[in-house]
Amino acid sequence: MIMKASAQFSASGTGHSISLTGSNVTKVDAVFLFNGITADNQVQFSGAGINSYVWTKYDGTFMSNQSSVSVEDGTGYILTVNGGSKHYYIWVIDYQNYLAQLNSLTPVEGANKCTTLSLSFGGTIPSLTYVDSTKVTSHSLNRQFTLTYPDLQYSSGSWSAITQTQTVTAPVSSISVSAPFEDTKFTLSGDQYATLFSIPVSVSSATYTAIRTKSNLAGSIIVRGALNEIQEAVSPLEGSGPLNVSLKSNANLPVTQFYQWNIYNVSTPASYDRYTDTDLRYIFSQTGTFRVKLTTYSANEVCSYTDSVTVIVDGSRIDVPNVFTPNGDGMNDEFKVSYESIAQYQILVYSSWAGKVYSSTDPAAGWDGRVGGRLAPPGVYYYLINAVGTDGRKIKLKGSVTLLRAK
Repeated sequence: MIMKASAQFSASGTGHSISLTGSNVTKVDAVFLFNGITADNQVQFSGAGINSYVWTKYDGTFMSNQSSVSVEDGTGYILTVNGGSKHYYIWVIDYQNYLAQLNSLTPVEGANKCTTLSLSFGGTIPSLTYVDSTKVTSHSLNRQFTLTYPDLQYSSGSWSAITQTQTVTAPVSSISVSAPFEDTKFTLSGDQYATLFSIPVSVSSATYTAIRTKSNLAGSIIVRGALNEIQEAVSPLEGSGPLNVSLKSNANLPVTQFYQWNIYNVSTPASYDRYTDTDLRYIFSQTGTFRVKLTTYSANEVCSYTDSVTVIVDGSRIDVPNVFTPNGDGMNDEFKVSYESIAQYQILVYSSWAGKVYSSTDPAAGWDGRVGGRLAPPGVYYYLINAVGTDGRKIKLKGSVTLLRAK
């Protein structure tokens, strides 16, 4: 027997029953649902200090002077104990007489079909009603059904399979659901009493072909290995130019069919680079704030979805040290500038005694303090730097650096 027993009432006999009490019902002490009432089904009252029982129907028909009473569908009963000191009211429903008929479930695309879908329901769901202690006012029990369908969910960088679940309360004509990200079938089952009685009641739709597309645009900087390149980014997609950025669409497949990327400087949005790749690797070669906008489309461009990220390429700068110690301890062993957002670079290092001792066009490289493979003597050396930043700024620097060696 399946029961949610009240403190004083219980059901006996063949089959299963459910007792609803407390906040589940109004102005009655209990409502009993039986899964098919049989001749031996009774409702039993138990309580201390009871010396007399009188059971009647709501219409006054006498039923029993025992602690229990035989029951029938759609009937209210009054129990009077101890000569009228207390009255109890119960209602009995044979659930088998009110089974839901779930005949069809049909997906219907409306004006907002790319985000929301309607399911047209066909069938009958009889009301489960009871009359309260006024013997006049009727109430309906909530009949709650469960809608489920397989779907996809994007989390932690990938799509994964999930089951969407939604509670549907009768009466039902149509059900609004979030449009799925993959082809799926919708199943309506229940109600909750059918579930408790282990009665299999359900209906499934035909396979719905998904049209909803969604990207989860993500970008990451391809970091260069130079330790002397300044990285002081405030936002995740900010750094020293030229900035090499990997852009991933992370769209739901196979529903998403087409991709349109627009990349532009926010100061000149009408001038943009356009691509149709699934994913991109793009080099931002100029200083500025850029918008990467991705629009994905389902087949025949029925649905679309737009996402965007902001990329910032910082301004240019070069910082030059005034001393270095090429002694092989792994610290300050090279004369090397610190730099940010440098597009073109040339450095010349020379001495008064040997002329040019080092030159390079790579700001990540440095002079190791050798000339022709031999250790250069300690002392003062001079440099000339000509560079152009990704912001177009021309940088000309000259000065001296001291080479120190341990004696």
